[in-house]
Amino acid sequence: MLLLNSHIIPDIPVERVRQPPEDQRQATRLGVFYFAMSNDDVRLAALADSPVLKRVGIKRYFEDDAAPTMEMWRKERTARYGRSELKPSSEKGVEEEIIADVVVKHFS
Repeated sequence: MLLLNSHIIPDIPVERVRQPPEDQRQATRLGVFYFAMSNDDVRLAALADSPVLKRVGIKRYFEDDAAPTMEMWRKERTARYGRSELKPSSEKGVEEEIIADVVVKHFS
C-alpha cells in the first residue's frame, strides 16, 4: 500500500472478513492467509515517476531518503498489534491509526 500511496488499482480485490451465512456459522472454518513483504532494507516510498499515480493526483507520503524501511514498518506494525487505539474516520465503517506518520485505515 505504501508503494502505491494507498492507491488501489480497481483490478486488485480488497479482501474483507465477513460473517458466514447464518446456516454455516456453527461449522468449523479454515482460513489460509498469505502476506508478502519486501526485503528489510527496501524503503517504502511510492514510485516518483509513476504515470498512474501522477494521473490520479496521488502525492507521495515520503521522499526516498525519509521513507521507512520495510524492517521499520514491520516492527512498528507488529509492536502495535492489538495495542493501538483506533479512532473513527470521517468515512463510514472505517477506523484509523497512525503508524510511522502514515494513516492506516481499518475497514469494518
